[in-house]
Amino acid sequence: TSSETNNNTHASETTTSMSEPLLPVEEAGKESAASTTTDLVQDDALSQASDTLYMATSTSQSYYNAADGTTSHNEDNNPYWKKVWHDAQNFNVSKWYTPMCNKYRWYIVAFWIMFWPLGITYYPKFLELTDTQFDAPSGSLAANATDVYTEAYEKSDSMQPEILVYVEVSEEYHAVNPQDTFTDRTSQLYSDAKNFTEYFDAYAQSLIAEYNEDDDTDEYYATVGSYYLYESIGIPNYGADQFVAADVPSTYIGIAYASPDGKREDFNSDLEDWIDENEPASCRIRLTGITAFTTATRESSEDDMALMDHVVLPLSLLALAAILGNLSLMLVPVLCIITAICTAGTLMYPVAQSVSVTQFTPSIMMSISIAMSIDYSLFLLSRLTENLAFGADLDYAIENMLEHAGHTIIASGTTLIVCFMGYALFPMDLIRTVGYGATIAIMSCLMVNLSLTPAVMFITGEYFLKPGKTMSMLCCNQVGNPGRYRMRFPPASEDDDNDEQAADEAAGEEVEDLNENSGALTESLLPKEKAKAVAAAVHYDLDVDTPEDIEDMRNSIWYKSGRFLIGPKGIYALIGLCLIMAPVCYFWIETGKSLAFDLFLPKQSDAGDTFDDYADAFGEGYLAPYKLIFDGRETNTSVNTQECFDVMDTVIQALSDAGKFPATPSLEAFDGIHTISGEVIGYGQYMDALSCGIGYQCVNESKRTIATVAAAQNSPEGTTTYTTVILNTDPYDGDGIKWLDDARDLLDDFGKSGQLQGFQVVLQNGATVTHDAIDDVYNCFPMMIGVTLVVVFVLVGAFFRSVNAPLRSVFTIGLTLMFVYGLAVLVYQYGWLEWLNWSSVKNTGEIAWLPPIMSFSIIVGLGLDYDIFLASRVLELRLEGYDEQSSILKGLYKTGGIITAAGTIMAIAFGGLLLGGEVLLNQLAFYIFIAVLMDTFVVRTIMVPILMGLSHQYTWWPQKLPPETKSWDQCGTMVHLGEMN
Repeated sequence: TSSETNNNTHASETTTSMSEPLLPVEEAGKESAASTTTDLVQDDALSQASDTLYMATSTSQSYYNAADGTTSHNEDNNPYWKKVWHDAQNFNVSKWYTPMCNKYRWYIVAFWIMFWPLGITYYPKFLELTDTQFDAPSGSLAANATDVYTEAYEKSDSMQPEILVYVEVSEEYHAVNPQDTFTDRTSQLYSDAKNFTEYFDAYAQSLIAEYNEDDDTDEYYATVGSYYLYESIGIPNYGADQFVAADVPSTYIGIAYASPDGKREDFNSDLEDWIDENEPASCRIRLTGITAFTTATRESSEDDMALMDHVVLPLSLLALAAILGNLSLMLVPVLCIITAICTAGTLMYPVAQSVSVTQFTPSIMMSISIAMSIDYSLFLLSRLTENLAFGADLDYAIENMLEHAGHTIIASGTTLIVCFMGYALFPMDLIRTVGYGATIAIMSCLMVNLSLTPAVMFITGEYFLKPGKTMSMLCCNQVGNPGRYRMRFPPASEDDDNDEQAADEAAGEEVEDLNENSGALTESLLPKEKAKAVAAAVHYDLDVDTPEDIEDMRNSIWYKSGRFLIGPKGIYALIGLCLIMAPVCYFWIETGKSLAFDLFLPKQSDAGDTFDDYADAFGEGYLAPYKLIFDGRETNTSVNTQECFDVMDTVIQALSDAGKFPATPSLEAFDGIHTISGEVIGYGQYMDALSCGIGYQCVNESKRTIATVAAAQNSPEGTTTYTTVILNTDPYDGDGIKWLDDARDLLDDFGKSGQLQGFQVVLQNGATVTHDAIDDVYNCFPMMIGVTLVVVFVLVGAFFRSVNAPLRSVFTIGLTLMFVYGLAVLVYQYGWLEWLNWSSVKNTGEIAWLPPIMSFSIIVGLGLDYDIFLASRVLELRLEGYDEQSSILKGLYKTGGIITAAGTIMAIAFGGLLLGGEVLLNQLAFYIFIAVLMDTFVVRTIMVPILMGLSHQYTWWPQKLPPETKSWDQCGTMVHLGEMN
């Protein structure tokens, strides 16, 4: 009785579904099929058979219409508003957009090609505007110190001696005159170095005079400090202490300057050119400093982008050609990549004119443009070639491609854009502009791929989608096959004299296969002589599985692994993976945020090599000295008082305590009116020196020195002075940052206890600005993470109309993040890969502050990209009536190879930065490279199917789903699960 009831119910459902409306996407297919049938066979039986065949593969829309109470039988009797609402619900954008792309295909291509000359013009200009400098966060201690200096000295500070000219004895001269020094007035070396310094100073002043004249101002200046300057004003011993190395025959010239914003690198370059032209034979003279590092970093970024163009892009395209199986189609991603890069560069140029853009932004934009363009091309073209291989014509294949793959990349791209827009929450322009650049790059990729790809396919489809013998052989593919999918209706053989007969036979065989596997519903299909018309209808039933499709799936690695993963043993595989990953994930909490200077420099550059030599001779602290400012303006207390000297003595003596401040272990680190060359200056001695004066009118060099330092470091009003502090370590490394934090705490304690006697004492320059900015960024990081995950949850939930889907996404992405961050700590802070002897993964002891920030949104976005691609295909199959297990297995089979290819291409694209010349980019590339591999080969292909299998019918809760009426191993029919069992 139960069996009879089921059969009767099945028959009733079949009768009803024959008269109910079809899926919007499928209506075009049915109309085309009906038209073909009418032209070829004017026969009611044929039409009825065609309807029966179509009914056998379509139930989802009937289910939703019944559930919503919006059937179309008596639509004319419904109120107008209800009809409008029904039409709006069933509006299919791809049906409208596809013919528009076809109609305006040449205009679309011309529009995007227009960006090529714009990109060629403005992309280089965009690169020139990038910078590494940034301002102190508003309200920070660094900003407060800068304000104190600016107001007290009535000028802005240039942060540090931005240009250092390192002068050493040439090897040839030293070999002949080993006894000569830069301070020996009788030597040729002394004469050459002094003359060079004087002429160099004059040339620098002439450049500044030009800038002032051009801008009609006097605010630009250049202060050139050297041993020979101090010698000329009668304090050679002080000059030697400051500018001549004790152990190495070398000296340096320090230049603190202010120039127009657009002239900083020009000033640096002009000086470097002048040095090359006027370098004396006895000296080897090189230029280094902050500005030189900026130029070197930009040049390194340009080399990295050249690497992407010449190595990474061809490798990525070869990988794409291999997975698609069609070499001709490579023109599409190439066009999309060029267009997206040119468009993004053009749009970023005005942004770079308005705000400071970091020099790493172009490299990141280039990687994103290449990776996402290839990813999106893979998603679109794989769906297109699948549709064509299954028998659809070009128009419908493109429409179906845009409806499904287009919808997926829109969801993925939108989520990526939202993730990168999270950088707008950070208080630093350099971070925000990376987000802007990445957002513009992704938007460009989306718009280009969704418009240029269908337009080019409409123009070239007949040529590119039917590869000849040569092209097919190059890709090891079947002649005429547009891609890697098995063709259901292969082209006739060239030796066949009767093409039409061959087509008829192929169509008849297709119908026989369908009849054989369709069960009772399709037993009375058309006779063989009328099969050609039905075959046309079958072409549009892209989800009808043939025996060959089922056999291919059964033999695939994705089916075999999927059966295991969603089976009862899957939970043990999940637990095992989590146990393996847990120890690595633990170390993510140790992720550093180092400001160490060498992490941000190119590994090979003249400026970097010069700085290393300079640091060996003078110490790393000379590049970024601190100003310890004593400001008495609030109480109008002069620095020429005993109170001021008492305060200075209290502070400097405390900071020179080797036990508490090892980076400044003695008074040698301090230089000001209280302490000069390691000697403490008493108040009486200081006042006596002031009365003696500067210059040779004062016959005592010691007094001249004190008076000269006072004139240089006291403010015009005499209420503020500063002491220069030179650390014996890199101010930006861990020890340097600890000194800064401890020194600030000490000054705060002194202020609260009243030991500063009304003076405000602050630290300026050194690492203060960078330290405060990075602290500000990391204080915002937790909020950015929370906001991003909430947005991801909402967007993914809206896309899938589910609560469980975004929970799964957030869990797997969080696991990927912790694993990648933990592994980076083990590699760069513990030296796990030191045995490789590869500079890109060497033990640097620290992780730069930027990679953890920058990689977060990229990892989240890429993880969602693959998650959405897999999950959307699984949901698509479930909505077609497949049972949960079948939709997971078939979805994994359909997308597994594509996700693997996409991940491989993405790994190649971002892995190219591992070959770059900057440690910072190497670390960033490591984060993304490992995340992509982890996400591609572990999370999406193993963990996600397991989690879907565990959640069963709750995978898409609370979305309403149609009844489970299909199984992956039943071809061309609807079969009740009870009957299958």
